[in-house]
Amino acid sequence: MIKVPPIHFEVFVREAFLVFMKDENFNLFPVINYDNFVVGQLQRRRFLERIILGKYGYGIHLNGNKKVRDVMEPPGLTLEASNTIEEAAMQLQNRTYPHTYDDIIVVEKGRYLGVVSVSLLIEALAQKSLMLAKDANPLTGLPGNWAIKNVIEEKISKMEDFDVIYIDINHFKPFNDKYGFAKGDEVIISLGNILKKTVSAKRNTFVGHIGGDDFIVICPPEASLEIAEKIKEEFEKLLPDFHGKDFLTGCYLSKDREGKEKNFPLLSLTFAIVSSLTREITSYAHLASISSEVKAKAKSLSRETGTSVIFKDRRKDKIIKKEFLDERNECVSQ
Repeated sequence: MIKVPPIHFEVFVREAFLVFMKDENFNLFPVINYDNFVVGQLQRRRFLERIILGKYGYGIHLNGNKKVRDVMEPPGLTLEASNTIEEAAMQLQNRTYPHTYDDIIVVEKGRYLGVVSVSLLIEALAQKSLMLAKDANPLTGLPGNWAIKNVIEEKISKMEDFDVIYIDINHFKPFNDKYGFAKGDEVIISLGNILKKTVSAKRNTFVGHIGGDDFIVICPPEASLEIAEKIKEEFEKLLPDFHGKDFLTGCYLSKDREGKEKNFPLLSLTFAIVSSLTREITSYAHLASISSEVKAKAKSLSRETGTSVIFKDRRKDKIIKKEFLDERNECVSQ
């Protein structure tokens, strides 16, 4: 972002012209009012051609004594400083302003901060997309740990409320040993697709693949239990395909970590949910520390029941902000 000096809307056009001549490297000047709110803009080429030169070259004589507010254009694309690169790109894509490649005015709650070029925004988006592509899990195509860390740290920095759902597959290693790695990959891909489909219509929700059979969903607090229940429901519909004839018996024979044969229950999922509404999450590393205990508890419950478990952390180290948490902090197990 460049701090282009703004032009006040009560300034005379001839004075604005001198500003343009003094700062020839700037393509666009925001126009502000008395409260520093952006009320318009002057774009170099159009301002000089239409206002200063005019049709017959007499523009400065005709317009020089006018105020900038009389000749300024409406603001083109204005972005809040808190917007992400992706949000900025989406606004750029959806804009109806005719001059697509004008510089972008950056504001904070409407007040002017600076200017960024469209080319710089596109370059930043391309660089981020490249990093995401390198980080994406090759099996599911979902973003990996780099993207997960960035999403969480961004939400912390913006002081947004969010829930994190950690998801992993119970008894996945013995399943691989029994049915083969190709079948195991099929399970991983299927779960990834279920996660994508489940959150596709959800706002402000992110899905990542930590690695192996570990996944993560970051979502608004009010949506976490609903999302977990839907993922569980869709996953269990595929159990007959995953287990074949073993589905009818409800278990399968494989080897444990000590190499001993034993019966294992059908595949199931563990959901461990941590909420920023009740925990003071200060960093990505802090979240990992909190979640390790929650995941251990959820996994313990899953081993006891042999089925999928949805466990939401009930510990509190901050004031609850929403009433719905009062009833939803219980373990949901089926």
